[in-house]
Amino acid sequence: MTTINNRFVLITGAGHGLGLETAKQFARQGAYVIITDIDLDRVGYAVHELHSLGLEAAGYTMDVTDPDDVRRVRAQVLHDHGTIDVLVNNAGIVSGGRFVDIPLEKHRLTFEVNTHGPVNVTHVFLPDLLNQTEAHIVNIASASSMIPLPLGVTYASSKWAVLGFTDSLREELVQTGQGHVRVTAICPSYIRTGMFEGVKAPLLSPWLEPTWLAKKIVRSVRRNREQIIAPFMVNLIPIAKSTWPRPLF
Repeated sequence: MTTINNRFVLITGAGHGLGLETAKQFARQGAYVIITDIDLDRVGYAVHELHSLGLEAAGYTMDVTDPDDVRRVRAQVLHDHGTIDVLVNNAGIVSGGRFVDIPLEKHRLTFEVNTHGPVNVTHVFLPDLLNQTEAHIVNIASASSMIPLPLGVTYASSKWAVLGFTDSLREELVQTGQGHVRVTAICPSYIRTGMFEGVKAPLLSPWLEPTWLAKKIVRSVRRNREQIIAPFMVNLIPIAKSTWPRPLF
């Protein structure tokens, strides 16, 4: 998808953080952005923020863990705007700490939002994307989708699932003759959004600024990239994992 101008882009979890920055960057390229978030106040803030910048946007509350709610939003979006061209599955949560110390409900919610969320939203909106001549799905995974993450066990494993879902869906679409719907995985290290407050970034892996990463997300859609890994040092993880002795890795 080389052209963003006049495209409809729906972003989940876009009421703050990386989602909101990504919305701004798509809108600055001429896209009409559809903000979705579970928090009504955040939806209102994000839409107002874009409008104050002279950018086009609309907003809807949506719970990505509830397929019926996702269907409700799809119906409303179709009524108000028509078919979307780009879907960005950004909504995510994290609970840090020893696995046994975190309540089971939080572990389960992490999977509901981070893993089931993209599956729910993609399943509902994919038929619309397939009817377009050109469309794109972006899934926000994580650098932790390629490496063990002690004290973030369910977060990492939920993102491992997102990366597997992304790669598998992409190949399925190609093999079934529907490769005009491109699929991209975004695998960043820690982002300075407050989501990982209190965490020390790994050596040689600086904190990422959300605006910088949002620009790369938009660029990945324009250039039909399959995966974005950031910062550069994260690219060494798959190589090290497959070649280094495990204790050293």
